[in-house]
Amino acid sequence: MINAMNIGAFSPRLYSDPYMFDDIDLMSYSTSAPLLGGSIFGAMPPMPMMGLGMGYDPQQYYDYMRQNQQFSVDYNIDQQKLNRNADMKVNASMEGVKGAATALKDKIMKNEQDQIKEAYDKYVNAVAAAYGDGNPQEIQARAKSLYAQMNGGVTLTQDLREYGHGSFTQGMLNSITLGTYYRNSAEDNVAYTTNSPVATGEKASQNVGRIAGAGVVGTAAYGAVKGVGALAAKAGTAGGTLGKVVAKAGPIGLCVAAGVALLSFLTGSKASS
Repeated sequence: MINAMNIGAFSPRLYSDPYMFDDIDLMSYSTSAPLLGGSIFGAMPPMPMMGLGMGYDPQQYYDYMRQNQQFSVDYNIDQQKLNRNADMKVNASMEGVKGAATALKDKIMKNEQDQIKEAYDKYVNAVAAAYGDGNPQEIQARAKSLYAQMNGGVTLTQDLREYGHGSFTQGMLNSITLGTYYRNSAEDNVAYTTNSPVATGEKASQNVGRIAGAGVVGTAAYGAVKGVGALAAKAGTAGGTLGKVVAKAGPIGLCVAAGVALLSFLTGSKASS
């Protein structure tokens, strides 16, 4: 996948917390709060006494220190888990926005005009998931603003027009492929992402392109029929039934060409509507 997005502009901020540790061996314990991660040697706990006798029980004392140390370790591990979970919840949604924007940019750069609408919708949905409540206009406005920020200031509309075919070329290619491919032009996608109609001049250019494409298909069909007739004549079949058909190859070719051209134009018009 082409990753041309400047995702550095969207680098997530790590969730920070004074109790966050990545290595238990590097935990810095405070000497002021032994029960919350403090040093087990900095502030000595009360010495357990031995009943009515004098002195204290060393084993009981060190067992107590061991329990205190284990509590501190468990507490800090739990804090690490909580902080990582918070980091995921804070940053995952924005990482989803970056991924969707990169996928959209990839479709645009590869001139996959027929797939851009779907990629754009997924990108807008990712922005909605990251930012929460908002009406469609607000969410789309924010999505386009973020796209430009991650794309070095280049807007979505600018990218669509830079990497897409012109309306005439798209219309011609659409007719040549009988409406199977190139169903959407860059201007169609600009209109979709900006919630505005395609300019009248662009629509006219697209229709002229479809007519030109239909003419190319018709000419190819006429040439094919003429070629078949010439080959049959050379094979010595001019005196038979096939020869009679061959003699009319020109008119037949014109009829076939006209039919194919009309079909090409109609399928192209339907696909682009």
